[in-house]
Amino acid sequence: MHTNAKRNRRSFLKKVVSFTAMLSVSQWLDPLARMITRISPVFADDPRALVVVKGNDMSKAGMEKMVKRGLAQMGGLDRFVKRGMKVVVKPNLGFNSSPERAHTTHPYLVETVAKMCKALGADVKIMDRPVHNARLVYKTSKMEEVADNAGVNLEYMDGRKFQKVNVPGGMNLRSLKVYKDIREADVIINMPIAKDHSSATLTMAMKNLMGVIGGNRGVYHLGLHKNIVDFTKTVPVQLVILDATRVLTKHGPSSGRPQDIKHPKTIVLGVNPVVVDAYSAQSFFGISPSSINYLKYASREGMGEINTRNMRVKRISV
Repeated sequence: MHTNAKRNRRSFLKKVVSFTAMLSVSQWLDPLARMITRISPVFADDPRALVVVKGNDMSKAGMEKMVKRGLAQMGGLDRFVKRGMKVVVKPNLGFNSSPERAHTTHPYLVETVAKMCKALGADVKIMDRPVHNARLVYKTSKMEEVADNAGVNLEYMDGRKFQKVNVPGGMNLRSLKVYKDIREADVIINMPIAKDHSSATLTMAMKNLMGVIGGNRGVYHLGLHKNIVDFTKTVPVQLVILDATRVLTKHGPSSGRPQDIKHPKTIVLGVNPVVVDAYSAQSFFGISPSSINYLKYASREGMGEINTRNMRVKRISV
């Protein structure tokens, strides 16, 4: 009995010392890190879960804060990105347009994500397959500057690097040509902008995946909505960060006037592009998700929830 009592006492004292040390260290932790420890993994892992961050400051520092707060609510970027991983950051860079025209993903958001991935020890590439000349697009959209500031690679996509893959359960397509670096990536972070689209109704996370698919774009516009579903089936992404800091409501995807742009000053984070798109259609455009064919098809295929009432949404203001 005496021996057991001594053993129990030593065990108790070890636990007290360990707990005290933990409390001491926690005082020095960044407040953001302490916030991460309180996130419910059940929420973070739920495909219906979204984090919606509303900002006031649209400077680089302000948008950086939005991204970091949003990722903290998702359980931290290190839930997705680990040292040594190959990470592709996929913004929407389709057109030779400056950021204020709301045609391309905001460079401040992309830079923040790229820097955070690099800080975690990942091998990071930013890429898209623009409609216009890639060198012009990357320069005008500020992505050259982003890559330089973040110390990551900006990929000029090479037509020889597209590889044929089967579409699992394809609605309209049996196979697609997918970019080699996408196929080899450990993590794909889809960073679309939300905007009007003359053919697709809206272009957001699902449509953004066309930018890593090879082949004739014109052909894909035949049966476009089913093809968008097939893109999403073929290119699984691990994280979506949708840019709704400014939103083109008319004459998209590559035209529009200043009065066609509204400024929700918001980003939406989630793990399921169908859910992100459905929420964003309703919230930023007032369009019922079920009225957009590619969302309706995706729902029927069991790819994600499109009824916003069934989503788990955490809204925060920065």
